[in-house]
Amino acid sequence: MKSVALAFLGLLLFAMPAGANDTRTFNAMVALANRGDAEAQYHVGMMHNNGIGTQQDRSQAFEWFQKSAAANDPLGAYKLGCYYDGQGAGVIATDADQALKYKLVAANAGYARAQHDVALMYDRQGNSEEALKWWKLAGDQGLPEALFGLSRAYSAGKGTPRDLSLSYAYFKLAKVPAKNVNEMASMLSKPELEKAEKMVAEWKPQPTALTLKAFAGFTAAEDHLKAAKSQAF
Repeated sequence: MKSVALAFLGLLLFAMPAGANDTRTFNAMVALANRGDAEAQYHVGMMHNNGIGTQQDRSQAFEWFQKSAAANDPLGAYKLGCYYDGQGAGVIATDADQALKYKLVAANAGYARAQHDVALMYDRQGNSEEALKWWKLAGDQGLPEALFGLSRAYSAGKGTPRDLSLSYAYFKLAKVPAKNVNEMASMLSKPELEKAEKMVAEWKPQPTALTLKAFAGFTAAEDHLKAAKSQAF
């Protein structure tokens, strides 16, 4: 039965004209999602959320994110958390506890944006140590917002001893305007600046596979369909 469903999925992928790519992808994704594929359920939710291949419908998106999260897809859990965090206005009431719960699922799975969001939520709660931990994980992946959060934390000594060298390094890595970088550099001693510049020169972002998939967006959806199709034959 599974092979028949996946074969049908393959037909959907190639049966529509080239100008209907988004609709073709949406229909094929729904077919896969209805078979219980958690990642496909997330992609269907995103397509409803963004109006890709179908009319924008955030109520439908929310339902698909619920299904995806229930089936343990971390990106589905993240988007469900976003809806509870205010993106679902008019669909679901804001609920900070639910937002944190679901975003933590994705953060623990390695998604950089979820880690940054979790850091912000802990920071608002006054839990600076926990915020710093999650900003560091997201910053190590190269997320500019998280790098900026780290810079602010080290500058203010929030959750960590104050360290202007680290603050400057993360500030520069966050790709802020050069004028602001130069202004901050002038506040450091020569040894502090040398230490920071060495860190910047040696630093390399290390995004996880989950982060790369999330940032790939629609391309990741198409890749998932191709992978499902290859398993059908």
